[in-house]
Amino acid sequence: MAELVEFDSKVLAGAPNVRLSRRALITGIAAGTVFPFISSCTTNPATGSSQLILFGEDQVASMAATAWTDMKSQTPVVSNTRLKNQVLNVWERTTAGAAKAGHIDPNANWDVAVFDTDDVNAFVMPGNRVGIYRGITELTENDDQLSSVLGHETGHVVGRHAAERLSVSTAAQVGLMAGQIAVAQSEELRKYGTTIGALGGAAMQFGVILPYSRRHELEADKLGVDYMHNAGYDTRQSVRLWELMAAQSEGQRPVEFMSTHPDPLRRAEELKRYINAKGYALM
Repeated sequence: MAELVEFDSKVLAGAPNVRLSRRALITGIAAGTVFPFISSCTTNPATGSSQLILFGEDQVASMAATAWTDMKSQTPVVSNTRLKNQVLNVWERTTAGAAKAGHIDPNANWDVAVFDTDDVNAFVMPGNRVGIYRGITELTENDDQLSSVLGHETGHVVGRHAAERLSVSTAAQVGLMAGQIAVAQSEELRKYGTTIGALGGAAMQFGVILPYSRRHELEADKLGVDYMHNAGYDTRQSVRLWELMAAQSEGQRPVEFMSTHPDPLRRAEELKRYINAKGYALM
């Protein structure tokens, strides 16, 4: 399942200080104002994880607003009233489980859209925007598995994963720019500049950004199971869901090292251990 919808340049264009210009980066690095800003971290109360958060929730929600509006205008929504009601009922019950955990406001307003495409996917956008594709509702065998999908997406909201992902990507851009400046200023390094830049970009992608994404997915899986349990759903069905996902995507995935999402069977095993450890069921 998708962690979040990537923000394109059009979405970010209206947000100050998101895409820093080369001149702004150089000035900030020279003045010592960029890296101290990036070094600040916070602890997420729901997950206990230390997070790099450079943007407020309102900022990130504002950035996503245009993408959400465009998606809703360009992607058909289901006309099947029964399916829409099923998704909304499971959503309300699952988020009540999250509210019971004290992780979300029980009175919060959510914009939930059920899109009429075959995509086996779901996503969440900042600003309490949730998209579910018909394809994933057809893959799920029961409401318990659908709750696992929706609990996972709620987990991304609680985990503040969109803000963290954007912050890490921004910090990575700053770090790479600093490296380019150092290379440009050194006669010895300048002749290796292209190679150094390529290695730096690869290290940032595979060593920082992708692992962050995989951690986010596993965190959201476990939070989703907590919300399922609180809502009275069968948490064992979350394991069954990832077994179905593994079968559906067999032979189509890149190796985990090069993927933003962990392997489905690894997720199933992680959830088995988690469910047993929490005493939700015995698997």
